Amino acid sequence: MLTGIPLPSLAILRVTGADAGAFLQGQLTNDTRLLADGRTQLSALNTPQGRVVAILRLRQGGDGLYALLPADLAEPVAARLRKFVMRARVAVELAGDLRPVSSGETVPGSLLTFDYAPGRAVSAVPTTASAATVNPAAAPETADHGNEWRAADIAAGLPQVLPETSASFVPQMLNLDLLGAISFSKGCYTGQEIVARTQHLGRIKRRSFRYRLPGGAAPAPLAPLFLDGAKVAEVVMSATVGGAVELLAVTSLEARGHALETGDGREARVVEMPYPVPGGEPDPTP
Repeated sequence: MLTGIPLPSLAILRVTGADAGAFLQGQLTNDTRLLADGRTQLSALNTPQGRVVAILRLRQGGDGLYALLPADLAEPVAARLRKFVMRARVAVELAGDLRPVSSGETVPGSLLTFDYAPGRAVSAVPTTASAATVNPAAAPETADHGNEWRAADIAAGLPQVLPETSASFVPQMLNLDLLGAISFSKGCYTGQEIVARTQHLGRIKRRSFRYRLPGGAAPAPLAPLFLDGAKVAEVVMSATVGGAVELLAVTSLEARGHALETGDGREARVVEMPYPVPGGEPDPTP
């Protein structure tokens, strides 16, 4: 994984004020009180109908709480959160003075570092940082580091919500309950009733799974996948890997373990997920 490379596909929100923690506690799926121990926390912002608007990675900093998310969703998410501030002593803003930089460990001069995934971290580096800090010489502008970052997410089974897929899936469809992004004991938050009902009444009928295509164009978010001519899955995210294409797709558990087909006739073969995914029975055939 590239280290010290700016990640323009990501952005950082800063949430400050005396009520910042309590405010986010009522908006996000995870328990923000746990951030006090310095952890990075995966969480989701939902619609009242329980659909994921954005997936966030949270860290507590010296002056407030910070959220790492896709750059294209940063302003819409900030605007959405501001609607619910009411009388709370909270300010939500895009941290334009910081830029996300990929790192295997903390980058010198960074404000804080998000533990993104095993062996992967993202440091929040001041935009005024020297060239030596972010080492742009190691990242030719022609290189597609966004694609490489998505490919690493897919390999780790880590979903990402983009503008095209925002408000399309409940958290369990994206395996967020399996990734520790939901607290089922914290109390109320936006969309909590739907998320809890889905979990406790056994209504999880679709999950995210990994597939590989034999090359060609990477399918767009929400592109359908078919089994015997019937639509059974929707693409969450995709990336080119060598001469192939890898993707995560929200798939009906009835189609679990089966090779699927794209709209242009390519076979999407199942790739093993890096963590157990419950529900349904895999196809025993190789």
